[in-house]
Amino acid sequence: MKKRWLLPSLLVGTLYAEEFSYRGNVGIESSLIKHDIPHKRDHQNAVDLSLELKQTVDQGEWVFNAQSLYDFEDHERRYINLNDLYYKHNFDDADLLIGRNTRFWGAMEFYNHTDNFNTKNWLDDPFDYDSKIGAWNIAYTYYFDNAELSMITKFHEEEQRVQDGESVDNLFPANYETTLETQEGRNRPTLYLKYSGSGEEVQIDYALIYQNGYDEQRYLAPVGVNLRQHAYLVNKLMGYATLIEGETIYKTELAYTHSEENLVSNYTQMSVGLEHTLYGIMGKADMGLLAEYYRYTSFDHEKLGAEEFGNLFANDVALGFRITLNDGADSDILGGVSIDQDNQEKIYAIEYNTRVDNRYKLKLSYQHLSPEDGSVFQELDRATVELGYYF
Repeated sequence: MKKRWLLPSLLVGTLYAEEFSYRGNVGIESSLIKHDIPHKRDHQNAVDLSLELKQTVDQGEWVFNAQSLYDFEDHERRYINLNDLYYKHNFDDADLLIGRNTRFWGAMEFYNHTDNFNTKNWLDDPFDYDSKIGAWNIAYTYYFDNAELSMITKFHEEEQRVQDGESVDNLFPANYETTLETQEGRNRPTLYLKYSGSGEEVQIDYALIYQNGYDEQRYLAPVGVNLRQHAYLVNKLMGYATLIEGETIYKTELAYTHSEENLVSNYTQMSVGLEHTLYGIMGKADMGLLAEYYRYTSFDHEKLGAEEFGNLFANDVALGFRITLNDGADSDILGGVSIDQDNQEKIYAIEYNTRVDNRYKLKLSYQHLSPEDGSVFQELDRATVELGYYF
C-alpha cells in the first residue's frame, strides 16, 4: 500500500492547539538467512523510518502516524504506510474517533486470534503479528467507572501485498496477485461492538466483542489465470481476559465464527495460558515463564478450515521465557518455541533488546524453522540485527 508523505491540511486549522508533540525513529535492519530453497535470497537489508505527530486541541486531538521502509534488494518492500490519521473528540464520558488507526486486542503472548481489526502487513516480518495496516473507521466509546463500550464501524478492506519472489517469506506461487475479491464489495462496512472492563476487588481485565462483516482470514482461489485472496462475511463472537493471582497471570481468548460463505466452515478458536514471574533470580533480574495452548476447530471438514487457511496455531503448544534485567538500559531477553501437536513442526525464536546511550535501541534476534516433510515451509535459520535512533 503505497502512500505519499503528506502532512494533512486538516492540521492547519489547529494553530490554536494547546500542545504539539512528535516522536519517531530511523533504523536499519540486516538479516542473514541459511536455507536450501532454490532461487531465494540468503540476506535482507533495509532502512525504516517512522513518525508520529500529535496535536491536542480544545476538546480532542489529531494523530498522524506513518511508517516508511526501503529494502535494498526487495523492490516490493519499498513503501510508505499511513497507519494512523484520525481526529478524536472528547466528551464528558465518551469520545468519538474518525479516521484511520490501528488497534491491538487480545491477551496471549505468542498469537492473538481475537486481534482481528487490522489487516496484517506481510511486507514486514510475517511472523510479527503486531505489524499491521491502518483501517478507516468511526468509533464511539462510552466510559463507565471500570468499563467502556465501543461501537466501531470499519469502512474498507485492505489488500495484502507480499514480498518479491526471491524472498524466503514469500510462500505464494508466481501467479498470485494482490487484487482482493470480496463477497459484497471492499467498502461494505464491518461492525464491532466491544465491551471491556476490569474488576474492582479481583485483578481481572476482560473484553467481549461482537463482529459482523469481513473475517480477518481470507481464502485463496483462482480468478482467470491468477490466484487472489477472497474476503467473506461472518458473524463472530469473541472474548479475552487476564487474571492476576500473586506472581502468576492467567490468560485466555475464545472466539466462535459463523461463516456466510458456503465454501468456509464455521469454526471456533481457543487459547489458554499462564505466565509466572520469578523475581530476583540473578541480582535485580526477573524471569517470566510462559506456557500457552492454541486450538482451531472446524465444524464441517468438507469445507475450508485451518489447514487451507494456513493457520499456524491450529493445535499448538507455545513455551517461552522473558528475562528482564532491570538495568539502566531497559534490557530484556525473550525466547520461545511453538510446537504443532499434529505434525511436531516447530518454530524457535530468541531476541535480545537493549538501549544504547538512551537514544539508540539495539535488537538481536534468531529464528529457526523446523518443518515436517512435505510442508509448505522449508527449514531455515535467520539471524537479524536491528539498530534504531529514537527521537
